[in-house]
Amino acid sequence: MPNATFRPAPDAPLAAATLEQKRFFDENGYLVVENLYSPAEVDELRRAMNDLLQRPEDAPPRVGFSYEAGELPPGVAPPPDNPRRVWMIMDTPLAGDLWFRQACDPRITLLLADLLGPNLNFHNGKARVKPPGYQSHQGWHQDWPYERHSRAELAAALTYLDDTAPGAAATVVVPGSHRRGEWPHNADTLIPDELMTMPSVPLAVKAGSVAFIHVLVVHRAGSNTSAQNRSCIINEYKTMEARDEWGNPCAFADMPLLRNKRPILGG
Repeated sequence: MPNATFRPAPDAPLAAATLEQKRFFDENGYLVVENLYSPAEVDELRRAMNDLLQRPEDAPPRVGFSYEAGELPPGVAPPPDNPRRVWMIMDTPLAGDLWFRQACDPRITLLLADLLGPNLNFHNGKARVKPPGYQSHQGWHQDWPYERHSRAELAAALTYLDDTAPGAAATVVVPGSHRRGEWPHNADTLIPDELMTMPSVPLAVKAGSVAFIHVLVVHRAGSNTSAQNRSCIINEYKTMEARDEWGNPCAFADMPLLRNKRPILGG
């Protein structure tokens, strides 16, 4: 894919969140932007994902893979595009130029600058893969307890390579939960079910769309009872002013991306 794919033309206007999007994010702690990526771009990203899933052993050594344990339900076979049943890939920006460019994509970073602040740094990059039969063992939680900073100015951008829906890998969020700050959690950083009295919303998102989720939003992963592999790329970002207090070991942690809402990497 040519470099220009993930960079706006020199005379293109800077991306920006609308006032309505900003208000929605501030109130709810999440925002879905539809069709941020074209079908052709999604196909290219999906091919890059499939290359990693087909041959994990060929990935750069610092790209990590986690595999789904247990047996598949009767009659369900591993998908051809994920025969090893990978469910997580860590440090994806190290996997190749395409992955790095996507992590720095101005369509994502410039919009986040309006949601978080004009001085934006990278935080970490990974991919979440939910093969057929994937059962979520993840309870309600916030990312904040294990991504703690001096300020809660972090958010994840989930770029969907496949459609999601309830029962088809949809992440479930609790709108407005970020406004309560840090919730009580146990030693496993999970929030007790009895505290979950606020309504939740499954993110039924189309491929090519991006969901932005604040680090304090209560959420949980959804299971995939469909027969199709469901994948998304998750890159997390933070403001320059939010100082790391957990010792982030991930690739490109704290890499500067924007200053005063201007990209500082090469054009």
